[in-house]
Amino acid sequence: MPFRTKKTRIYQYDIVVGGHRLRGSCGTEDFEAAKAIEADIRANAKRNASRGNDYTLSEALGTYINDKIIGRPSESTTKSQARIILSYMDGSKRISRLTDADIVQYAAKHRATCANSTVNRHLQMLGRAIRYMGKIYKCDIPPLDFKAAETKEPRERVRELTADEQTRLFATLPQEFHPMVAFALMTGARISTITGLLWRDVDMNHREITFRLKGDELMFFPINAELAALLSAIPKSNVMESRRYVFTRVDGHSAERIQIVASGGVFGTVWRKALLDAGIDNFRFHDLRHTFATRMLRKTQNISLVSKLLGHTNIETTSRYAHVMTSDLRDAMDGFSVMPTDSSVISRDTMLGRRSL
Repeated sequence: MPFRTKKTRIYQYDIVVGGHRLRGSCGTEDFEAAKAIEADIRANAKRNASRGNDYTLSEALGTYINDKIIGRPSESTTKSQARIILSYMDGSKRISRLTDADIVQYAAKHRATCANSTVNRHLQMLGRAIRYMGKIYKCDIPPLDFKAAETKEPRERVRELTADEQTRLFATLPQEFHPMVAFALMTGARISTITGLLWRDVDMNHREITFRLKGDELMFFPINAELAALLSAIPKSNVMESRRYVFTRVDGHSAERIQIVASGGVFGTVWRKALLDAGIDNFRFHDLRHTFATRMLRKTQNISLVSKLLGHTNIETTSRYAHVMTSDLRDAMDGFSVMPTDSSVISRDTMLGRRSL
């Protein structure tokens, strides 16, 4: 029987056919329509039971999301990626029949409407979902080369928030969003990680935060005195659905504190207005991560340490911030000279090979 969770009005299905569990979205808010869709899925699964452990692309994505992603910070992002993939690819096609040509054609169509980096993220998610079906549900997975469909991305820019811009930003940003932005500056965490952060992942006794990163990775971040003070002062929600989240806002209709949504929504509007009012151009929320990285690298001169704090698996990813160290080295060189100023030691002209007439 189709069902709905507290997080969505869209009906879901969760059925077992021939010993195989099928889960996913019915894609509708209408109960009768959802029942019909579930019945079709059940009938289709029975007709194809003789095929063995084989699933359609739509079933594979739905199963992966329900098994691995529900309740994680990346839930809304992954669901959005799945919907976009299915808008370009045939969701009824069985994953055992997917070819490299299908993957490349999808990437080419999608790339015409968005950045290469976005297409690459979608391809990576699709690859994880298909490999998961092979590992857990023993599906026959063809040897697909997802890397071949990816496109080299341009070097990501690094935009640092200046001290003056920071002062202006907090002056124009509504008070209730200050903790979230300050947290980003203190940790360098991505917006999806911040908005999805749960109180259970904040261990004040051991001064440690567990970040749940993309790709189901965990990262442990140390809590210093400044961060501890910030977390201790954050107001908690009394709404059952939102009380587990660290960062919440006051809902304009109910006056209750609810979870802040990562992309779009109220925060997106407020953020853009604050930047405009503060006169800050060419700046994104993700640039707060760049700001943390450049400031920490400038302070520590330790790129390996900064790489770990950012959760990078490859230090080469952190090398984009190396210009900070180069700049500091240049400043150091500006105050250095091999030419002594004391004429009693040796004249500057002599060192340069100049002769006096």
